[in-house]
Amino acid sequence: MQESVRRIIEAEESRMGLIIVNAWYGKFVNDKSRKSEKVKVIDVTVPLQCLVKDSKLILTEASKAGLPGFYDPCVGEEKNLKVLYQFRGVLHQVMVLDSEALRIPKQSHRIDTDG
Repeated sequence: MQESVRRIIEAEESRMGLIIVNAWYGKFVNDKSRKSEKVKVIDVTVPLQCLVKDSKLILTEASKAGLPGFYDPCVGEEKNLKVLYQFRGVLHQVMVLDSEALRIPKQSHRIDTDG
């Protein structure tokens, strides 16, 4: 998988395409009062980059746990997929529910860095 992801990244970089910077899957804890609760997420950056075709990533309305390189880090709990990606040299970020469809890149995911 590492070799194929390297080739995909090189191809995407050469055309200023879609690069997955970071991707995490699992249960995210935002509530500070639950800080002691163990975060149950896995790094899925490499498997997600492998699914990029022609500067696009399209995931259907199904659990992401069945995708190649993924597994369920917290069985029975609500999960999300959080993706930080670069497209045309600009950072974007999105978080979707486990069974929610995902299509990237999208202008609405753009991170405003103008201040």
